[in-house]
Amino acid sequence: MTEEDLKKQAMQFRELVGDDLFWFSVSQNVMTMESDRQKFEQLALAILDYFDCDRCCKCCREMPIHLNDADLERIYPLDGAAVFDKMDENEVDNYLKTPCPYLDGDACTIYDARPTSCRMFPFVVIRPVPTLQLCPMGKQIFESFKALTRKYGKKDLKVEWEEGASEATMHDHKVNAEKKAVYVALPIPVLEKFLKYLRAENENR
Repeated sequence: MTEEDLKKQAMQFRELVGDDLFWFSVSQNVMTMESDRQKFEQLALAILDYFDCDRCCKCCREMPIHLNDADLERIYPLDGAAVFDKMDENEVDNYLKTPCPYLDGDACTIYDARPTSCRMFPFVVIRPVPTLQLCPMGKQIFESFKALTRKYGKKDLKVEWEEGASEATMHDHKVNAEKKAVYVALPIPVLEKFLKYLRAENENR
């Protein structure tokens, strides 16, 4: 379905239910999306407590880094108005230039105040489903997820994105289904179970 089709459907729904109910539905959807984003952030940070980053810095050099309002409030006292010069002028939203201008060699110069997207990485908000980037730590997390799911959950776990390749494969309309993936989709309910398995494993040690 194209963007034009979605707009047409939205207008038809608005004509059918009227302005008041239409905008109420839109606001409820926005609230749900924000609630899901916050839940995903909390789950990602809790899961990352069990893993260590390899510090390859590939994400700092290649990934677009988004800044939310809280990020700007943390960084501004350290860098002042210079933070705005470090933003990508080609982006509508607040993104730092790539590679990250706060990367010095293999060290982050604002690590304690780093953006939320950096704190969550390799978990990334890509709608409609939260995703896990398959960087070195992401692969470690993914392998742990599969192992613990087989141990505490489904013994015959079948991961659909592994079919036809030695590593995960990405099923996306933009790429060939046999191409090796750079990310896998992990919905919030799956992440909730994964965190439960991590806590159970830690208690059994």
